[in-house]
Amino acid sequence: MVLSACNTAGGDSSNSEAFSGLAGAFFYAGARALLVSHWPVRSDAAVAITTGAIDAMKSHPDIGRAEGLRRSLSALIARGGDYTHPSAWAPFVLVGNGSP
Repeated sequence: MVLSACNTAGGDSSNSEAFSGLAGAFFYAGARALLVSHWPVRSDAAVAITTGAIDAMKSHPDIGRAEGLRRSLSALIARGGDYTHPSAWAPFVLVGNGSP
């Protein structure tokens, strides 16, 4: 499951448990893995990261979710410019089963 909006890993308040909000609901519903963010995200980076990860997994079905995300993040950073700053790519994390 991809939750690419801002702070999808957290709850509604600053003292919420990790993954207590939307992410927690998806795990309780049976999701095996989630791509979530820990703080506000750039829309252009979110699109590049999520589509890049999915494209990598479609092109190489044996690599798994974690490797697909790693390849996508590396490709974004390789674009240079503002994309090299962690604010563009660091909010995203894969939680759950990263295997295929």
